[in-house]
Amino acid sequence: MKYSLSAKNLVCRNLENRAGYCADLLNPKQSKEITGLLRTDSGLLSARFNQVVSNAVALPRILQRFVVDYFAERHSPFSLWHCASRPLDDEALKELGLVEQPPLIAMAAEVKQLAADGKPLPELEIRAVANAEDLLAFGELIAEIQDNPRESAQIKKFYQQLATLPEHKYSRLKFYIGLYQGKPAATGSLFSSADALGFYDLGTLPEYRQRGIGTAMFQHLVGEVIHSHHKHTVALVAEEQQDLWLNAGFYAVGEVSRFDFTPERGGAHQVNQRQESTGTDKDGGPAST
Repeated sequence: MKYSLSAKNLVCRNLENRAGYCADLLNPKQSKEITGLLRTDSGLLSARFNQVVSNAVALPRILQRFVVDYFAERHSPFSLWHCASRPLDDEALKELGLVEQPPLIAMAAEVKQLAADGKPLPELEIRAVANAEDLLAFGELIAEIQDNPRESAQIKKFYQQLATLPEHKYSRLKFYIGLYQGKPAATGSLFSSADALGFYDLGTLPEYRQRGIGTAMFQHLVGEVIHSHHKHTVALVAEEQQDLWLNAGFYAVGEVSRFDFTPERGGAHQVNQRQESTGTDKDGGPAST
């Protein structure tokens, strides 16, 4: 693999596929796309599961009509993930109520080049989610890691609904729970797209951090990837965590910007004012499946 724009596209395609896959599990056929822009709608009031992925620099009026007005009409938060190399207009995004978050580093690797650190953490047991009860426990743990009560409630709702589905419906998602001294402490998941296996949901409860638990979970997932049939693997990583991934065989291949929208910031009143002044419609504009 050449670690260039093509490798970054591999990361972004996995992110895009996962966003659409998760949303469609709960709210089928509501994901919409236009050139360079995918909008997913899970039906939840969740920025985690309502994701917009852009692979081109969309005009502010397109973002307003196709994305912001759509979610504001539903009083729903969402997150915008911008994968293109050229940045979006920060001032225009602020006017639309989008708040910039710390960027993430896109990382990719050929699976055959990965190396897992085989040192286990004796007090940690990592197990794959195998049934609905485990899935509910995973959702509870993910929700507890968040510091946003509204988002936590929606996360629980997602996994509660997912647990009612047959396992084959979400077979492209693999979930893992880390039990430290028998108590749930950490999470991780893998998502399988056509051309890569992606790392997601790596998190540790605050009271269990600084004990090597997160690193042990990461190394466990690396081992799972090594024994998979995939040729490539991808991830989005916080800048300060790059060394762990680089040491395992990943390469940094670019940066992905993220912006969050909440109805309180964007506001239906503000959106309605824009609609009155610009004549935009309320159904999200020129979307096509």
